Amino acid sequence: MTACGFSQQMRIGILTDYQLKKIKFHKAIGNYHVMADSIYLGLANSNDIIEINFLSSGKLVMNFKGNKYTSLKKISILSLFEEQCIQLTGVNPTANGRLYEGDFELMATKSAIRIINSIDIETYLEGVVECEAGDAQKLEYYKVQSIISRTYAQINKNKHSADGYQLCDKVHCQVYHHKRLNTSVIDSAVCSTKTKVLCFENGTLAPTFFSANCGGQTCTPSQVWNEYIDGLHSFQDTFCIYTKQATWHKSIPISDWVSFVVSTYRFPIDDSLSLQLLYNFEQEDRQAFYIHPGYGIPLRDLREKFKLKSTYFNAKKEGEFMVLDGRGFGHGVGLCQEGAMKMARVGYSYDQIIGYYFPDYIVK
Repeated sequence: MTACGFSQQMRIGILTDYQLKKIKFHKAIGNYHVMADSIYLGLANSNDIIEINFLSSGKLVMNFKGNKYTSLKKISILSLFEEQCIQLTGVNPTANGRLYEGDFELMATKSAIRIINSIDIETYLEGVVECEAGDAQKLEYYKVQSIISRTYAQINKNKHSADGYQLCDKVHCQVYHHKRLNTSVIDSAVCSTKTKVLCFENGTLAPTFFSANCGGQTCTPSQVWNEYIDGLHSFQDTFCIYTKQATWHKSIPISDWVSFVVSTYRFPIDDSLSLQLLYNFEQEDRQAFYIHPGYGIPLRDLREKFKLKSTYFNAKKEGEFMVLDGRGFGHGVGLCQEGAMKMARVGYSYDQIIGYYFPDYIVK
């Protein structure tokens, strides 16, 4: 239940990339019920620290109100009221404190503490929108991000079912590192678009993707993931070309570049023509492969190997380096966030922005 009414609960795996062995919940705003293996232990308030440790046996140890509870399978920390929050801090390894709303379920995996934040989807979206878009955007952009992120959450709500939760808090799903902390405009955007999602005309949910900057041309899913997805096209986007992450540059030692393409794809460096092509690559429009599909070198593999910001780049040999001049940041499929932000700043409404990036979808 949020300020805009009843909504479904989501189970989000948080701090999953830290492999935490010791954590603490503290600085609560409000009161929380604390339970261990279904046994009620008491009420935690702002003065209490709940310390939880991982045991090599696959169990948990909890220190709470001066008592130590050992060999625990499951710990639950449950909020009494809406809009309460509590800080979660990683102790081993160190992770900065993060404020979360909702309830928490903690269990031991084979190697760490698994933390699940059970939270109303609209409250979850407030955190996602702020983490994905920052706190200085226009209301109309926040509405766009709310609708796209809500659609993504609904389509992918079983993405991590094997892990015991629905979505993770990383870019693998959607970035969710804390509750909404700053602008209340985000709350207005989420609330005013409540339940709205992107659909095909037949009413089925439409796959939504977004990245920071497409570099002036969006990608098709086949160019990135070798997969056709209806409704997602490549087109020229003029709104993002002068924004913060529109261009990038990187130099890579030629020896590393050549070693990778030879060892991985058996690139024919003994052929002088092929070698010349290897050292001079340009893409006016977005491509899926380096040089030519016949060489079988997907640009996505080069991006992953050399940690490039995008697959949209030109490359040329300069001395002992391959110098890359790139455009955009991210996979480039679907919504270009910086382009959409620019559209909102110059006066486009949220439905016009969505119609620009997803012309085959409808908001429902």
